[in-house]
Amino acid sequence: MDTLPSPPETLEATLDAWETRLARLEQQAALVARATKQLRRAAHEGTLGTAASAQSALRDNAAKLADMIARDSGIPPVDIPAAFEDGSFLAELSEAAAAANVTLVQRDGRITAYPVILRLEPRNLGVRIGRKLERRLRPGVLAQQLKAIQQRPNRFNARSFLDRLLRAYAVLAPDWTKGEGPLVALAVLHEVLTLLPAAAADYPMEEFLVDLLRLDREPDARSGRGHRFELGGSTGTKGAKRLTLYDEAGAQHDYFAIRFIADAARA
Repeated sequence: MDTLPSPPETLEATLDAWETRLARLEQQAALVARATKQLRRAAHEGTLGTAASAQSALRDNAAKLADMIARDSGIPPVDIPAAFEDGSFLAELSEAAAAANVTLVQRDGRITAYPVILRLEPRNLGVRIGRKLERRLRPGVLAQQLKAIQQRPNRFNARSFLDRLLRAYAVLAPDWTKGEGPLVALAVLHEVLTLLPAAAADYPMEEFLVDLLRLDREPDARSGRGHRFELGGSTGTKGAKRLTLYDEAGAQHDYFAIRFIADAARA
């Protein structure tokens, strides 16, 4: 009876086995260091009666270490670009993320682990998390890093963000002074916020979307001058390209446009 082929070894299992071998190698290196220390002490103290045994231990342990280095120190033949290409890496990362209680969303050609976008970069042998290139590719390690990012304190300041939006909004709605302002496409608003090349690099769309979701979660927030806001619109709103973000639970949030409202008493 033919036996079924064994499933390919995962990256996690491959690295775990290699780490175990290297741990044994490290222990053997410690024995070499201990024997060397004993031999040096014999030289320092002049205890020549113990020098021969220390020397013998050093030679034996060094020979074993040399054998282990030759056998166990080789880097496993892992093809990271291929794992990126065939989806096996993402499958492992998704499993590790789920175990760490992190939701990894793969939709619309994007990989999201709120509040960051992940990009696989085979040429750099790394994963770009937000703007940082991460070369630690063990799925469990990456998953824990994503969890740590999600657990960072939220320093979002709704009033400061609204003030920033309001300045760009005033450029796009110059005739509005009071009452309910017109809906302005958020994609266009982001363009105004990032007109300078350096500004675009410092404030990419992904971070803008995260701030929008945080603002959406504070519907009663006001600008420094007391303006209320309203997120709305649709694809029917002029210039209102849909901006999509997936939150911690993988829920989809779509944003199109924003308007500001200046109450009569505050105008």
